[in-house]
Amino acid sequence: HTDSSYTKKPPRFTMLLARLVPSRGYGNTEFASQYLAYKNLPKKYKKKFKNLKAVFSSSGPISVTRLEREKEKGTGKSKNFKASHKIIKSINNRKAIYCSPGHLEKFLNTKQDKEKKIKDFLLKHQIKKNFIFTFEWEKNSLAIWDNRSMLHQATPFNGNRIMHRITIQ
Repeated sequence: HTDSSYTKKPPRFTMLLARLVPSRGYGNTEFASQYLAYKNLPKKYKKKFKNLKAVFSSSGPISVTRLEREKEKGTGKSKNFKASHKIIKSINNRKAIYCSPGHLEKFLNTKQDKEKKIKDFLLKHQIKKNFIFTFEWEKNSLAIWDNRSMLHQATPFNGNRIMHRITIQ
């Protein structure tokens, strides 16, 4: 996913500091370069996605975790945020795909029968193995990444992980 893609102005950078991590090799973070994902898009898709926009929601597929925490803590239901963004972004004269699978709600100006095909292709393409780097956490490790051009996800693990996160506009 990409942090806060459901806001009108998502953070540019994210910093994550590990305070407590599971055993070595567990609870790592996989990063998928969206510069590489764009670079390796077939030309017909570069053209097709050039002006494509999508709506992202805080109630997207990734919200399951947040909803479980709200239920556990009895904090009630949080507000739903939505924003639309272009799928292809230009960052410092380099193009990247900007599409957070965890928050994607729908594509705009796309026929419903084509939307599923685009979504299936794009979400599979973004996370191809040759675009991924795995960061192995140790206590006090610090990771900083460009939130506009990188997808990230934790690998499965049992136990606890305490991370301090800062996002930078």
